[in-house]
Amino acid sequence: MGLALVRGRGWVLAWGAQPRPVALYRAFRISAVASVALCLIAASEVPAFAEEPVTSSEPRLMSETAEVTSVVDAFDRDDPFDLHLTLGFQQTWKHSDIRRETNLFQPGLSTGGFVASTENVASYSQSVSLLNFGADVGLYKDLAISFRLPLILADSRELGDLNGSARNPQRTTDGRGDQLFAVPFKSPTRSGVDWFSVGLKYAVLNQQRDETKPTWVVGVDGRFAIGPRLHACNDNAGAGASKCPDPVSGANRDPGISRAMNGINVMTVFSRRFGYVEPYTGFNFLAEFPQGNSDFGQTNDVKGSLLNAPPLVGGFTLGTEVIPWEQREQFQRLVIDFRGRAEYHSPGREYSELFDALGSSSARSLRTPNPGGYTLGPDGVSSVVDPTKQTIPFTGITDQDGFGTFGGMASVTWQAGEYVKFTAGGGLTYAQQHFITAAQFCNPSFVSDPSAAGPCHGVVNGGAGPQPITGIPNPNQRAVIDTPGHRFTADNTTIVDLFIQGVVMF
Repeated sequence: MGLALVRGRGWVLAWGAQPRPVALYRAFRISAVASVALCLIAASEVPAFAEEPVTSSEPRLMSETAEVTSVVDAFDRDDPFDLHLTLGFQQTWKHSDIRRETNLFQPGLSTGGFVASTENVASYSQSVSLLNFGADVGLYKDLAISFRLPLILADSRELGDLNGSARNPQRTTDGRGDQLFAVPFKSPTRSGVDWFSVGLKYAVLNQQRDETKPTWVVGVDGRFAIGPRLHACNDNAGAGASKCPDPVSGANRDPGISRAMNGINVMTVFSRRFGYVEPYTGFNFLAEFPQGNSDFGQTNDVKGSLLNAPPLVGGFTLGTEVIPWEQREQFQRLVIDFRGRAEYHSPGREYSELFDALGSSSARSLRTPNPGGYTLGPDGVSSVVDPTKQTIPFTGITDQDGFGTFGGMASVTWQAGEYVKFTAGGGLTYAQQHFITAAQFCNPSFVSDPSAAGPCHGVVNGGAGPQPITGIPNPNQRAVIDTPGHRFTADNTTIVDLFIQGVVMF
């Protein structure tokens, strides 16, 4: 028995016969051609998938969004864990012109309480050198936890001459015979840690995952003050005098470095890449809360105080990242970032440009503590100082008006490979003119208790007849620096930043 190929019918059984060699050759040739044809047909019918699993031997293409919206993630394809470590250096220079109102009568000026803000007092300058440590750890896809720790290497501040102001010491007197401070003035150089932060970032939308949508990142971080508390100091204090006097005892204290503020910062950023550019916009809001173990915190809840917290800060950012060159398979690219920024600082109590100069003053008008409250006098009619209330010393922290800041920044980021990138850049910010000593005399929120009104009485008919209550005294107000005609302002404020940082990515 044997197999034989019958034309048109394929292989058949042939009993008692053997296939010839020619027939076998023809059968092999036909079967080979049929096999190749079937393979080609099958290949044309099976779809090809571009997103096949990436093996460990194949390169992983870059999938990062813009630098401003980049979020470290985890459990993403073959990358189960991400850790970014950041080390950067930042140098900041701040300059302001300090001026003071004057109520001096000048011929030709109108009457009726005219106040002219024309007196030059000092040129303020501050230089801060920072070493920034950071870490970002991926928790899940597009979700990361971040840690930040700025180390202040040096913070120096001083007041210098402003167009001959040093030759006119009467501009810094209290009007009672005492000098508030002298120009030139120098603060001690401070160093240390002010705060550290812990935060979360989450990319609600990610253009790299869904190209039909933009990238949208939201984040929140908490700031916690940990350094020695800031105290007003005069580095030029004479021999035997305290450089950093305690406002109560006069004993010398450590200059400190921390503003002693816990805070919460909320942000959101949107970006969308179009070819070589990725424009973005963002918003942020910062609220701070003074710690009770600082000079600020000890008086922030005193009844009658109009401002008990530092300014609230809200910001808006608009920018564009330009990517002129990248090699995605090599994890290399060059990014140029241009951005503009505007912020609003609400009225609040703050460590102003004159914090050290006023806080370390020996003028009796500032060293004498304010009453902590008033009570009904022995005559049953008048309001007198309440001796049971704790007095309020002056620490140099003052009430300031709200103001806006406007600025721009440019930076360049070079990603050299899969595991390292570098950024360098700088920025310029301008702040509006604003009062830095502007506490109100009376708090009008309290008008129901005449015994606590103290001197907060209005005058009717030249003093004759009843005097209506206008509130209770603000214990943080100092007439020699806070009343119109004596207030200080910060003008022509500019801030210059230069920075460089490196990031190692695991």
